[in-house]
Amino acid sequence: MFIVPFVCGPWQANCYVVAAAEPAAGHRQPALVIDPGVQSRPQVDAVTSRHHLDLAGVVCTHGHVDHVADAAKLANDHRVPLWLHPADLPMLTRPALGLGHGSELLIQQVLGSTRLPAPNDLRELADDQQLDLAGIQLRVRHAPGHTPGCVVLTGVADGVPVMFSGDVLFAGSIGRVDLPGGSMAQMRSTLGDLRDTVDPVTSILPGHGPATTMARELAGNPYLTKEMLA
Repeated sequence: MFIVPFVCGPWQANCYVVAAAEPAAGHRQPALVIDPGVQSRPQVDAVTSRHHLDLAGVVCTHGHVDHVADAAKLANDHRVPLWLHPADLPMLTRPALGLGHGSELLIQQVLGSTRLPAPNDLRELADDQQLDLAGIQLRVRHAPGHTPGCVVLTGVADGVPVMFSGDVLFAGSIGRVDLPGGSMAQMRSTLGDLRDTVDPVTSILPGHGPATTMARELAGNPYLTKEMLA
């Protein structure tokens, strides 16, 4: 798996362009973009142009604006599907729903509008779904807590398990649960499941902040302790 990460927008969200293998000179291949948030479009275009990639799909780990702001426009312009869990669909076009009452002014200032376009080809993610897109195999795991429709995506890169954890699990922390639809009870259940089932060697590629490993988080993330998740 060939992964190009970059940071975008005022919330410093991580976006990932992913292909099945490192592109060979002179050869084009399909790719996915995961979580194209605010102001991500120019960087997605630059990465795909530089590495001779053709966008084949857009996948969003959840519906918050910092992860989906450019998603529908990218999908529509490239005529490819956009994948999102159905529980977060309302936020895809009405971003203030994810930030709460009074956030409309902020959304207007950041986006120039309080609405986002709808995708022409919307596909729904589901728990334990196996995605085979652009030659990449990803397993979808529904992981509510940060939002009702949060998912994490797991696959294999160069023989090592990898997890795109969105805003569920960060290096040393977790996603906040105080926004609309957030639930600490659901987050505890999600984190407990990940703690018990994710291989410690797994590389964690989060929605914000630096990459980490599950072993590192099991050893030092206070939100993964048995006491916290009891």
